Amino acid sequence: MSEPKSHSCANSEDERKENSSIAESNLTNYIDSVASSTIFSSSTVSKNGLTEFKQSPKCLVCNKKFTLTLRRHHCRFCKESVCDLHSMKRRNFPGDSDKQRICDNCDKEFVKEEVRKEVEEEVAKLEKQVQHAREVNEKLYKEHYEKTARVNQLELELTKAERIQKQKEQTLQDKLMEEQKKGNSARQQVDELGKCLDESRKCEKDMIEKCEGTEKQLEILKNQTESLKERRTELEGQIEHLNSRLKGSLPLDQVREIMCQRCRSRLNQTYKPLVHDVPIPEEGEDDGSIVEND
Repeated sequence: MSEPKSHSCANSEDERKENSSIAESNLTNYIDSVASSTIFSSSTVSKNGLTEFKQSPKCLVCNKKFTLTLRRHHCRFCKESVCDLHSMKRRNFPGDSDKQRICDNCDKEFVKEEVRKEVEEEVAKLEKQVQHAREVNEKLYKEHYEKTARVNQLELELTKAERIQKQKEQTLQDKLMEEQKKGNSARQQVDELGKCLDESRKCEKDMIEKCEGTEKQLEILKNQTESLKERRTELEGQIEHLNSRLKGSLPLDQVREIMCQRCRSRLNQTYKPLVHDVPIPEEGEDDGSIVEND
């Protein structure tokens, strides 16, 4: 089990060394190409006054003839004649603080010089990084075999632990199935008890509603009884009052005898259901008001 891994690790280490060699070779070639390229140095720069300006009829950059609209200018670095469009930039002479007109060609050379310096700095940084990576690779290479042996041992222990874990999982799975069966049985019992409880609650609700209806009816009957009692007391008072007034009244038959024919007819129509009853005078009315003429 450990031999294939060691072989693959050895192959990866050889590939790492080969890639490192290729990277170093490419880096060296790049440095040589940068060093051999055309570099704009201070020897190509001539200050104003040391060399006369060149009076070319055409722009050095775009090769267009100078006219009244396309005016001639001179680059303060190469002394060549250039147009305004290709000499818009300004730069300082080495060691001078005043900015001077510079053509696009000279400006490109300055840019190349700046890029070359940046490249050299980056190359130095990359060399340090490569050296550091080489040291790290050597250290990792030494640690690799020690870790490989440890990994193999851990894999054996892991295989054994997985076997034991599977046995424990199977045991727990069996217990889980048994508990699920018990849970299903208990759930069914709970459902049955829940149904019984719902029925009892429904019955209780019906009884409460019936009791509330009965209480309302009882309250109504109590109110009606109280009203009847009050009405009875009121009627008893009225009867007692009427009886006290009827003691001095004449019987209806005697009143009929002393009435005229017309009054007697009206009396018969009005008190027809009460022919045999005693006349009941209104409150505040005299006893003789019955026999008054029209």
